Amino acid sequence: MAAPTTVNGLPVPASWTAVPFDLAQVDLRTSIFTEKRDRMLAYARAYPADRILSNFRATAGLDTRGAQPPGGWDDATGNLRGHYSGHFLSLLAQAYADTGEAALKTKLDYLVTGLKECQDALNEQVGEPGSGAPAATWSTGRVGGGLVLTGTGQYVGLPDATVDGLRTFSIALWVRLTELRTWSRAFDFGTGTSANMFLTVDDGGAPRFAITTSGSGGEQRVRGTSRLPVGQWVHLAVTLGNGSATLYVNGAVAGTNNAVTLTPASLGAPKNNWIGRSQYGDATLAGSVDEFHLYDRVLTAAEVGSLAAAGTGTHGNLAWYRFEDGTGTAVADSSGRSWHASVVTGEGNSSGPSHRGFLAAYPETQFIKLEAYTTYPAIWAPYYTCHKIMRGLLDAHTLAGNATALEVVRGMGEWVHSRLSRLPRAQLDRMWSLYIAGEYGGMNEVMADLYSLTGDERFMVTARCFDNTALLAACAAGTDTLDGKHANQHIPQFLGYLRMFEQAGGASYQAAAVNFYDMVVPHRTYVHGGTGQGEVFRARDRIAGSIVNTTNAETCAAYNMIKLARNLFSHRPDARLFDYYERTLVNQILASRRDADSTTDPLVTYMVPVGPGVTRGYGNIGTCCGGTGLENHTKYQDSIYFRSADSSVLYVNLYLPSTLNWTQRGLTVTMTGDFPRAQSTTLTIGGSGELDLRLRVPVWAGSGFTATVNGRSQVLQAAAEEGYVSLNRVWRDGDRVVIRYPYTLYVERTLDDPTLQALRYGPVALIGKSSSTSNLPVTLYPSLPLSGDLTAVARPATQPLTFTVGSVTFAPFYQGDTQAYHTYFRRTEPRIVLTGTDSGVANRADATGRTFLDVLWSRAPFADRAQFRQAVSEVAAQWQSAGLLSATEAATVRGAAG
Repeated sequence: MAAPTTVNGLPVPASWTAVPFDLAQVDLRTSIFTEKRDRMLAYARAYPADRILSNFRATAGLDTRGAQPPGGWDDATGNLRGHYSGHFLSLLAQAYADTGEAALKTKLDYLVTGLKECQDALNEQVGEPGSGAPAATWSTGRVGGGLVLTGTGQYVGLPDATVDGLRTFSIALWVRLTELRTWSRAFDFGTGTSANMFLTVDDGGAPRFAITTSGSGGEQRVRGTSRLPVGQWVHLAVTLGNGSATLYVNGAVAGTNNAVTLTPASLGAPKNNWIGRSQYGDATLAGSVDEFHLYDRVLTAAEVGSLAAAGTGTHGNLAWYRFEDGTGTAVADSSGRSWHASVVTGEGNSSGPSHRGFLAAYPETQFIKLEAYTTYPAIWAPYYTCHKIMRGLLDAHTLAGNATALEVVRGMGEWVHSRLSRLPRAQLDRMWSLYIAGEYGGMNEVMADLYSLTGDERFMVTARCFDNTALLAACAAGTDTLDGKHANQHIPQFLGYLRMFEQAGGASYQAAAVNFYDMVVPHRTYVHGGTGQGEVFRARDRIAGSIVNTTNAETCAAYNMIKLARNLFSHRPDARLFDYYERTLVNQILASRRDADSTTDPLVTYMVPVGPGVTRGYGNIGTCCGGTGLENHTKYQDSIYFRSADSSVLYVNLYLPSTLNWTQRGLTVTMTGDFPRAQSTTLTIGGSGELDLRLRVPVWAGSGFTATVNGRSQVLQAAAEEGYVSLNRVWRDGDRVVIRYPYTLYVERTLDDPTLQALRYGPVALIGKSSSTSNLPVTLYPSLPLSGDLTAVARPATQPLTFTVGSVTFAPFYQGDTQAYHTYFRRTEPRIVLTGTDSGVANRADATGRTFLDVLWSRAPFADRAQFRQAVSEVAAQWQSAGLLSATEAATVRGAAG
């Protein structure tokens, strides 16, 4: 039978040498992966469809049917609203393809029909005049100029990373309220309703400062004693440090809490940094603001009093907004850091849509402003949101067969073409260079997919409009310029470039994607597979140097990087791609879903941090990682198996329990086991025929990898693809292949600091359970036996895949809990101790950072004591020759070995 010409409803590119299977052809069997998936399916079934449509209906002027929007960044006024709805479409489409559950398709079809109704209504408004976006209102402040927040949705957006990593701070500002609105905010910094710190001007009786990482029920608070006046300038200040938080009103202490354990560093990497707006969707502040100061220290009571009495004083060293700008929406930072902010006044509606096909959860204004180079947060990634909606609709069509979805997304593609195809290259380049405002997700990928389905050349023209010219050229040439770039703003672009190459877009697109991937893996990759610090790529090979307690490894970045690895495999099958894929899937992606049930919250992470004593925050309704998190856990089966283009080869890339229904070959392959909690897998063949079965040999398995066929040991032949072995034979119904891949315990050193290490057991990264915020000191070598087996030091504990080192328990990274943990530890072995004998000689490191003991034990296992003594003697001679040991010290070390 001829090989199928589509995968998941999209044409198979001619350039593919390895082809994945449809989601519907692979069924997961009971495992940790189905445990995570089933929790997400429960959320998908329960979440009200009308909430997903609410913002779209409001924008189109249709009845919202009383439904509230999802919230978070997808609230009724947010500049990213609509993106979560797109992810929800993809969730339902993937879940239906996986399970065939009729109720999931019914909900998906209802959403597509609702979006079609919104698009039709917007089509009727094309060219109609609108109200225009409101202007910011500037006025006289307490000290010079001031800003008026009218209470109709205006607020000030501060940059990302404004409070990242802070453990002490002070914030001071003046407010003059025109209305005392309960729960309206003087300021609010956070990632959503779970993790935030805020100052409300009224909690129903008084101002209140609160900080939490577990929602309103976990707030640590400082409450004032009386209500603030209306119509008068009032000075407010909050200080926090050393476990104590103080609230000041007009320079006087209004409340203190000396048991505050949380700090801004506990919040992750807050992107919602606002003056006048609430994470919870409460009423925006109604009043004027002036002289906002942010400090990285605790102000004294005298300093706060001086600010309140004189209206001036030492300015904030992290940010100082004087609000003397007078016009426009930019708010200059006078601290010297250029930490400029923006007034967000709402989109308004400058006109009806410019072209038929427009569909969004807000008016077209954001797209128009982007073409005028308006910056974040006045606008927020309009094409990113557009991509999520288009991708969700395409998934509804290709995975669930909804023809209306293709009609709707085709109209959206025509609208995008109408906006971008008329713009000069220089304007497009400047747009895409804008931080966050110019983020467009995978628009180039979705336009290329639309072209592959329709043959409409306009869509490939539009895909090329999204070329990020400078970065594309640098990566095509192999020039690494990633340092400082927003990670997830750029990773999806390379998914698009690869897809464009597949549509005959040009070889430079493929070269750029290959080189970009190689710049990230392993050079910017943590032990759990994640990347980025504070959403930003850091310098190449700077792993230890980029670890900040709570702001590493955005889940969206991991979601897109494993997609890139998967797609590259179709062009160059190589086990290293799935070594990375597996590392990230088994550790960060599994860990990103909490091990708890909820039908009201997806319970997924924003960051999965790797610093000392960190915790994971789960929740994220309406956030970017809340969106990709919906998809992560409903497509685990999409990369387990690939086939060759002619269907003569079956690649087994991952050992997830599953069944492949290869109907075109009349074969089934059933994989049983409990990976990653078990160290063997059994493949059972259903049907018969000649097939080259290629098994990936994980990089962590090495020589321990074995296979038997029907109980007989196999001599494993290396396959053509690096990292695979081949079992090529005529298979019979019922044939059984037992694959064993014994786990070993080993350390992984960070690239830039060999003493900062992580512990791995086979594919599983292990984390030390400890709330200490300093790197845990760990000693391993002194008690090693000649085998070099670390389990002699790291003792197996009672729980599976869990060990005890000293007094610290190391457990699997994939556990989805909220306990504090350490991903890395500090290796501490100051002297050369050999199998329990202390030589008293310093364990010095060479120029690479590897110590005497590192080099010695890299030669393990040792057959006997004589071989061990010989190795010690040789390394001692090497260290002596390099000037790292004196002759006397070398002799002492040799003696200790005896």
